[in-house]
Amino acid sequence: MDADKRLSKEERRVQILDAAMDVFIAKGFSNSTTLEIAKAAGISEVTLFRYFSSKKEIFLEGIEPILFGSLKKALDTSKSYSMAEKVEYMLIERISYISMHREVIKLILKEAALLKELGSESFIEKTIQLMKSMLSQTGIKLDNEDFTLRLLMGSILSFLYMPEDNETSIKKYVSKVTSILLDEIKN
Repeated sequence: MDADKRLSKEERRVQILDAAMDVFIAKGFSNSTTLEIAKAAGISEVTLFRYFSSKKEIFLEGIEPILFGSLKKALDTSKSYSMAEKVEYMLIERISYISMHREVIKLILKEAALLKELGSESFIEKTIQLMKSMLSQTGIKLDNEDFTLRLLMGSILSFLYMPEDNETSIKKYVSKVTSILLDEIKN
């Protein structure tokens, strides 16, 4: 049953995670089984458990890089940008990333309560902390942090449910949001 046995250990892990995310997207976390994940990956369930100890571990490892790895990388990339450039870059990067991973992001939002119940750290709280870090790195001094976070997160999440592929439209939108944010700081 195990497909290509020549895969390295890391390649096999990625293969399992990719297959698992497809199963989770199709069925949700609770309605998915490790047997279904193994079948989707073209391996036996025994092989799956050589790489992961539980369905929860597979789920968490599958979503972690999607949510946080790219945001941390974007923060590092934009360190030398001006305040406005950094805000625009971060918004465009997040909007593009959500567009590419729309189904996984919807799954994560749908399963947020379950993940908290399973004892996982709150992904929403972690995302808020990373957004605060991003704002801090821009040099923005906030009198109304809640307004700014809602503006940024709402802007980003709106593209999850109202997708936009036109890069020019996205840049115009981001420019307007950045202008609103910078005006809020001036006032």
